[in-house]
Amino acid sequence: MISSCTSSDIHSFTSDSSWYLAASKPRQEMRAVENLLNQSIKAFTPTIQVEKIRAGKRKIEEEALFTGYVFISLTPEDGLWHKVRSTRGVRDWVRFSGMPAKIPPQLVDRFIAQQTDSEEAVIKRCFNAGDAVCILSGPFKGLKGIYESSSGEERALILIEFLGKINRLKLTNDQIAAD
Repeated sequence: MISSCTSSDIHSFTSDSSWYLAASKPRQEMRAVENLLNQSIKAFTPTIQVEKIRAGKRKIEEEALFTGYVFISLTPEDGLWHKVRSTRGVRDWVRFSGMPAKIPPQLVDRFIAQQTDSEEAVIKRCFNAGDAVCILSGPFKGLKGIYESSSGEERALILIEFLGKINRLKLTNDQIAAD
């Protein structure tokens, strides 16, 4: 995985190196980490699995947990500081009072340990059972319902109250939206 370090990488950091925070260009955190690693600069961005609906189908995608930011490990005397700003995907250092933001190593170590320990990452779902949804098209357009479950990659089961009775509808994913 491009965006994570292994536990052996954690021990390879020198004791005098510190973690700093860099701002990435929009939606280019993974690209920044890959390009920094190619230059032998230790970099990391925690990721999360997110369920998205693309072209009516559910897909699981990996996204940065902190969009727009990358953790970078360097020593104060390191000659690589100037390379970071010119790396593709990196915008600039995050600074406070003109100094790059230093991140506590325990915090980054915890993110790295969580990323490497949990093979089954938590998935952020588009809809959870019980979520209120609105029907966007079809004969029931404009009605509100309750998301029950997914029915395959392209369909969802929705509960609506219609004619005094609770009915279960099977709709395509692009026919519903969060209410």
